[in-house]
Amino acid sequence: MEDRVDLQSAFAELLEDAPCGIVVTDPDGRLKYVNETLSRWLNLPAAAEERPQRLPELMTGPGRLFYETHLAPMMRLQGFAREISCSLKVMNGAPFPVLLSGVARHDPEGSPVRFDYTIFDARERRLYEDQLRAARRESDELAAIVRTSPNGILRVQENGVILRWNAGAERLLGRTFEAVQGLCVQDEIRLEDDPDWFARAAATCKSKPEAVFETVDSKGQHFEITVVPIEEHETGAKRNYSIVLRDISARKKAELRLKVAMNEMKHRIKNTLTVVAGIAKQTLPAEFHASFTGRLQAMSKAHDILTSEGQKTADLMELLALTEEEAGGAERFRISGVTAMLPSEQATSLSMALHELTTNALKYGALSEPNGYVEVACESLDQRGGLLRIVWRERNGPPVVEPTRRGFGSKMIDTILKFDLGGEVEVDYRPDGLQCVISFGKGKER
Repeated sequence: MEDRVDLQSAFAELLEDAPCGIVVTDPDGRLKYVNETLSRWLNLPAAAEERPQRLPELMTGPGRLFYETHLAPMMRLQGFAREISCSLKVMNGAPFPVLLSGVARHDPEGSPVRFDYTIFDARERRLYEDQLRAARRESDELAAIVRTSPNGILRVQENGVILRWNAGAERLLGRTFEAVQGLCVQDEIRLEDDPDWFARAAATCKSKPEAVFETVDSKGQHFEITVVPIEEHETGAKRNYSIVLRDISARKKAELRLKVAMNEMKHRIKNTLTVVAGIAKQTLPAEFHASFTGRLQAMSKAHDILTSEGQKTADLMELLALTEEEAGGAERFRISGVTAMLPSEQATSLSMALHELTTNALKYGALSEPNGYVEVACESLDQRGGLLRIVWRERNGPPVVEPTRRGFGSKMIDTILKFDLGGEVEVDYRPDGLQCVISFGKGKER
């Protein structure tokens, strides 16, 4: 008898503290028993009169509807239900996802007298399913992008054998995936000047995240090819590569037309400057010929830098290098500091201003003496390099005397630098040498 009592006590503890919820109802769904595990999950009140009276009352709205239309009839007709996914209500908490299974108990005549349910915590499973659905949606979206991309997208093995070949590749290369599957990518995308291009790109990917290059295939099509290794999570898996093939033939044609137009414009501007110089020579007094022609030449040299290969910006150091030649070389014109890329308007204006300063130094300043020289320091006034300062210092020249009137050159420097550069100019006529400080903000490219 004692063994029987102990066994009953063990069964009672097992029911109450089971790792799953256990519910017993009558055939109409009225709750007869709810174990302690489920009561704890749902924060059910201790008083029986305050608890829900029927199983559907424990469920959220969709679960109640499913119980009435499917679960209850299923239990009556077939006598069981297996792993029904639903959510239960939690007092003062979020819905609790569960898997519910049930079995019907019958009397000797076969009529249902009791429904027993086991309810398992499905929170981790629900989270996993949500993550799986999200990953599947992402995978479907990426697959749609690959299918509809105008670019050729390929997946190849490390030996170059083609594993995948999208519709974009079929359109660009004129062959179906079935016709190229299992073949070597270098045989199907032939580059006359680089037959081993894939092996070279794969070698590059060992030290860099990707290999990108432009090329022409045997049919004359211009392509940009990007090769990227695909990270495999499986241990021992062979390394695969993704290849993206972009047709840039139209872009190359546009670049060629732009280059031809740029060269034509450059030629016409040169001719225009030559005509202007000729007109000036016939019109201006002889003493102004050299200075005016020099200014035109400064503009022309700056223009050469800006139109080199269609550039829209000029390197500050290149402009100073031109001034260095005009001043007599590195010994006479000493450059130091940082460089910067200047938009075309600023580069042209600064080139003319440097020409005026150099001309004055050659005539009256440090460059008029055999041992004289000019120091030019370029400084950045902020971390981004957007604010610049150029300091011009003349050394070992004749004593400097501040002029009683401003000449045309001085007025032009002041006008150019203040209005075109949007900067500030400070000129200090020091007895030991002229100093000019130019501070300005680097403009935006157009």
